Amino acid sequence: MSKNADAEVRRLTNLLASAIKFSNWKQRDIEKTLGWSSGSMSRLLSGGIELKAKHVTEICEVIGLPPARFFHAAYPAAEGGDSSVERLQSVLSQMHPVLQEELEPAPPPPAPAAPASTMQEDVERMVFNALAKFFSNLGGGSPQAASPTSPPKPPEDPRGKNGKK
Repeated sequence: MSKNADAEVRRLTNLLASAIKFSNWKQRDIEKTLGWSSGSMSRLLSGGIELKAKHVTEICEVIGLPPARFFHAAYPAAEGGDSSVERLQSVLSQMHPVLQEELEPAPPPPAPAAPASTMQEDVERMVFNALAKFFSNLGGGSPQAASPTSPPKPPEDPRGKNGKK
C-alpha cells in the first residue's frame, strides 16, 4: 500500500475509533454484538487487523451511525477536479445511490404510554392539590395538600355563620 493510502486508512481508523467513543459503546460490547472474539476491536483499531469496508459498515450499524453518515464525516466535501472527475462522480452517484435508510437512523421505539386511568388520576390529584393551595391561600392559612378523594375545603366566610360581621 502507498504511504498516502496507509495514512488514509489510519485516518479512517481513528475516525471510527472516535465514533465508537462518542457513541458510548464499549469495544467488548461491539465484539459481542458482532460475534467477534475478544480483542478483535483493539487489534482492528490499532492496525493489527487491516480495516475493511465491511468492518466500518458493521460497526457503524451496531453503534447506530448510518455508514453514509460516517463516510460523509470522513469526506464532507468533494475536492476540486477537472470535468472528467466530476462526470465520473456524477455517474457513480447515479449508478449507486445512497439508500434512504442509510441517511437517517431508525427512530427509537416510542415509550410505552401510561394507562389512561393512571394519567387521569394524576391530573385529578394535581387539580385537587392546586385548588387546595389556592383556597388555603385565600383564607390566609398555610397551603395543605388535599387528598385526591376529597375536594378541598372552601375558605371560611370572614363575616361569620350568619353573614354579618
